[in-house]
Amino acid sequence: MKRVILILAVLLLAASALPGRADAEATADWRFFHNSGDNSMLYYDMESVTAPAKGVANVWTKLEVKAKVFSLTLYEFSCVDRRFRMLIKHGFDNVNNVIIPLPNSDETYPTRWTYVVPDTFEAKLVKLACSSAK
Repeated sequence: MKRVILILAVLLLAASALPGRADAEATADWRFFHNSGDNSMLYYDMESVTAPAKGVANVWTKLEVKAKVFSLTLYEFSCVDRRFRMLIKHGFDNVNNVIIPLPNSDETYPTRWTYVVPDTFEAKLVKLACSSAK
């Protein structure tokens, strides 16, 4: 039952943010935090960092690929034991302004908790999110 409520809450949050993507982007405070070296740039939305529970931080990220295609992912971090999971993920095509299927679209959300690996973008992001959580 808790899982159903969590999934519904995440879907409602995503639904409220995504249809008005232009408005959401206008109010987002996207800050660069990682370059993967393959023309992919990672950003996090400083305005979206929240602490839904003690020791937990949520943050939206944007992955841009060659400034044309990007994905938006809502991450949840357990700040105490440095684990994370993805609550939801969407892909967009900037050129055509449409939602596109993602390569890992067969994943179920939220994903399983996994430990943050040192020297990864998740390691950078957990520091940013947990220190900024409101």
